[in-house]
Amino acid sequence: MAYFREKLRIFYLLNDEIMMRSFVLALVTLGCFGAILEARGQQGPCNCLPIADRPTKEVTDQAGLGTGTATWSCDTVYVLTETVFVNEGDALTIEPGTLIQGRTGLVVDTLTYVLPNGNPSPRQDYVFGQEAGSLVVSKGASILADGSSNCPIVFTYEGDPMDGSTGYDTRGMWGGLILCGDGELNTFDGEDEIEGIVDVTGQDRHVYGGDGSTFQNSGIVRYVSLRHASTSMGISQFENGLETNALTLCGVGEETTVEFVEAIASGDDGVQVFGGNVNVRYLGLAFNQEDGLEYDQGWQGKGQFIFVVTDELNGAGEHAGDYEGDDYEEFDVAMTFMPYSNPLLYNQTYLGRGQATAIRMHNGAGLRMHNSLIVSFELGIDFEDEDPCDAWELLLFGETNIENNRFWAIGDSTQLDEMILYNAGFVFNGQEEVEAHFVENNNYAANPGVDFEFSSVDGHVTDPINLTPDATLEMTVNSEYLPSDDWFYPVGYIGAFASDGTNWLTCWTYMEQLGLFGEWIQGGSELAGCMYDFACNFDPNATVDDGSCEVESCSGCTWPAAANYDATALWDDGSCQWPDGASCPEDINADGQVNTIDLLMFLSAFGAICP
Repeated sequence: MAYFREKLRIFYLLNDEIMMRSFVLALVTLGCFGAILEARGQQGPCNCLPIADRPTKEVTDQAGLGTGTATWSCDTVYVLTETVFVNEGDALTIEPGTLIQGRTGLVVDTLTYVLPNGNPSPRQDYVFGQEAGSLVVSKGASILADGSSNCPIVFTYEGDPMDGSTGYDTRGMWGGLILCGDGELNTFDGEDEIEGIVDVTGQDRHVYGGDGSTFQNSGIVRYVSLRHASTSMGISQFENGLETNALTLCGVGEETTVEFVEAIASGDDGVQVFGGNVNVRYLGLAFNQEDGLEYDQGWQGKGQFIFVVTDELNGAGEHAGDYEGDDYEEFDVAMTFMPYSNPLLYNQTYLGRGQATAIRMHNGAGLRMHNSLIVSFELGIDFEDEDPCDAWELLLFGETNIENNRFWAIGDSTQLDEMILYNAGFVFNGQEEVEAHFVENNNYAANPGVDFEFSSVDGHVTDPINLTPDATLEMTVNSEYLPSDDWFYPVGYIGAFASDGTNWLTCWTYMEQLGLFGEWIQGGSELAGCMYDFACNFDPNATVDDGSCEVESCSGCTWPAAANYDATALWDDGSCQWPDGASCPEDINADGQVNTIDLLMFLSAFGAICP
């Protein structure tokens, strides 16, 4: 009977070992608990099926009926086959973990035009054989896309393998997500149409703007990852691209919640805001083809914790921020140019690579920017003065206040005209004035102590960055520079990330999966290592796991009855050697074969408590 108990114990150990080993390998490979469960075919923390097991549902606009009031859940993959609207009065709920894919547009022809004088017009209209899939929340409709850090909602293109293999050099694969409201704009008639979108039914569901009194809440967009978006309908007669972005906010009201949003690898901008007074927080805008954050038409909202990274060397980013105020160049602006674009922004981190400009201010752009960090650009702020009411005038009107920001690796980090430049204007002392504003408001060059240099291959980062700033006097914020508005979190550091190593972009973003974030370094000593105590190289002093965990060097034969049993081995590697007559440990009754009798003996003892 003792022999029988030993056989049962070994049987249990073997099965526990197999299960635990699979768990360890998944844990080491994938990192996040939800991803581990999905990799093992189990339901994760939001009770979602593995993506491969979800059926696909094609979503159309239903000839103008839109989505209706509906709920999309993570038991289905939803494919936007065209521009799909959520109509006024309807509400679309998207549950955590849901995957929405947009169909890629197919251009089959380009229409060109001739000016009355016989010269070619800049205008081009693209003819589509297949319309790109987009989701538009019309004025008076709402979206409740409320994901979580361990179960984000993902928008991407149809056919995305969703395995981390698609790099950030894949852009423009579907339309985008657009929210509309009746917020105030500075266009001539107070309204406008979504750029890159047409309502073919004639219901004008793509029109936004108004007095901001009726539709102040367009819903919730939280923990949402938008990947590989943007499509273009052509080029306007004013030579502007008619393009969608990953996320476009058009006249959206301040009761709308937009936070923890990733916009990565867009063919145009990451997030673009047209007018209204929507507030945004925790935006991760990475590797978009043109700009990370762009605003226009009199945006009056607030923003905090905004991270933008550009990679001009690989065609990902003309500017980190493109700040505009009006459509003067298209002759579509109110006579007063009001409301001015002058959002209130705190705690931004803009990171560049190449010769790009961090922030371009033009077409009547105002700005109130505080406690932000601009790193690794050829030029910091390009302050333009070309239009009758341009960025220069907004500074004179007191609509612009650039205060307590830090700049590093901007040119050679020594010249004021590299950190802020009065550009293309006709005021003889324009450069002196913008520099005076810059210095008087406590803006200066300071080394933040971050590892901002990265490299990549095929859209995957091979040398990551470390965004944790040194907890030095220059990277901390004195009380006089803390925000007084209750909407903001009064954090005492410069930039979008704290000096304690926390990163609000981990475990739910695609930029992390592509390798952007490396190990944290605090106080000059590296605290990264293997944090899993079941691994061979477990480091009890590590505070952040660096992905180095392995279970091979401490593996061996773990079966005591084997001839080469290794008492120090933690994991069995299948190398056990058995003495004659014991080469088949599953032979419970030791009759020289494994058959039904052995199985029945095992089942008869299953669940027994062994002394």
